[in-house]
Amino acid sequence: MKEGGMSRKPPRDNLVEFRTRRDRGTGAGRRSLVLLGAGGLLVGILGGLAGIYWPFGSASAEARSTHSFAVCGMVRRTCVVDGDTIWLEGVKIRIADIDTPEISQPKCDYEYELGIKARDRLVALLNQGDFETVTIGSRDEDQYGRKLRVLLRDGRSIGDQLVGEGLARTWSGRREPWC
Repeated sequence: MKEGGMSRKPPRDNLVEFRTRRDRGTGAGRRSLVLLGAGGLLVGILGGLAGIYWPFGSASAEARSTHSFAVCGMVRRTCVVDGDTIWLEGVKIRIADIDTPEISQPKCDYEYELGIKARDRLVALLNQGDFETVTIGSRDEDQYGRKLRVLLRDGRSIGDQLVGEGLARTWSGRREPWC
């Protein structure tokens, strides 16, 4: 362009130099950012796994527990599966001192209906306040990987309460038919 006319285009050297400086700093910045992000992701994953798979014998889980229970849905963290199986803080527990009717594979309508009543009553009982989970005998888990525990409130078995209400049987060591 002519002198005194419109502005001239900047020299290409400046543009190349600018890009070179930016690229030089960005490579190190990107690596740092990627490492920071990967480290944070790793810490998050490990923390999540520790929270899910932490041994149930921990003081917080074995101590007195106050939770809000509902019937289990897709997410099973703290809920009731049936009259003798619950999830507590992500740990599946089989109530060791009772047997209740099956809901998932009942042999007759009576078993299913009684199983629903036992499940719903257990939800109500667990929501009444603090209870303890206590191991009995030498077995910690059953063949399905469920923790075997007795649930106690004020020294009394919650399972015994279900037995007294006709919604469960005292565990005899094997399942008995309900039909």
